[in-house]
Amino acid sequence: MNSRFVAIVCCACLWLSGCAGLQKPAPDDLSWQQHREALQQLEHWTASGKVALRSPEQAESAGMVWQQRGGATSIRLSGPVGIGATTLDSDGEYLEIRQGDEYSRWRLDDALLPQSGRHWQLPLQALPYWIRGIPAPALPLQEVTLDANGRLPLSIQQLDWTVDYESFGEFEGHTLPTRLRVYREDTSARIILRQWRGFTSP
Repeated sequence: MNSRFVAIVCCACLWLSGCAGLQKPAPDDLSWQQHREALQQLEHWTASGKVALRSPEQAESAGMVWQQRGGATSIRLSGPVGIGATTLDSDGEYLEIRQGDEYSRWRLDDALLPQSGRHWQLPLQALPYWIRGIPAPALPLQEVTLDANGRLPLSIQQLDWTVDYESFGEFEGHTLPTRLRVYREDTSARIILRQWRGFTSP
């Protein structure tokens, strides 16, 4: 796994800072507004699956286990045979990266951290919401397209990025994305989430 790929996954820790606890949705009669408000409170969870990142400069993919515990983020990445595991841990202020015998520690507000992943200019402040299937509440919303029931998004547009939701699943009573694609121009991230678990309320 090369350093450029590690750099963009480092940004995932930034994306997840500031998450708050999930209230369980009621059954299928939830409106979009109620569904969105409930998921904005997500605090403790674990998601596992795969992430594939593509730009004109490169393409990378890895297995992923992503844990969120309040403001603390832990990401475990694993690739094909021969690629060492990568661990990223953040307490919301610092980011620690471990890859084999290599170790580094960064402040999350260090300007060099996003610059190191300049070929992957994904929106750091929005992904923790998009991955749950809702727009980032603090950012202007360009457009949201809902399904026929008016509850789940088919796509979200913010910051000139598009998030397409290909499928959702039910996990311990919560409706969450299982396949999504985030893209703008020729940069994209495809995320497959096979399992969500470990929900607790604040």
